[in-house]
Amino acid sequence: MPKTFYLPRDLQKSFFRLMDLIPVPFRFEEQIQKDILLSLKLEGEEFVRNKIEKSIRIFSGRAEYKSVEAEKEK
Repeated sequence: MPKTFYLPRDLQKSFFRLMDLIPVPFRFEEQIQKDILLSLKLEGEEFVRNKIEKSIRIFSGRAEYKSVEAEKEK
């Protein structure tokens, strides 16, 4: 996945496990990959996993809310 930055060998498995959690359209964005790697180095896999899962819940909830509001307007 990472093309332009160094991925340490000891973090590779964790990095790829975390990247599998990222929705496909965003998975290949270099900045997201760099952010995941930096957070992994600083905070650890469990912390990053919790943040990713929380973000997915928040953004999917917003999408559901917007679709409900759009239906109300019709």
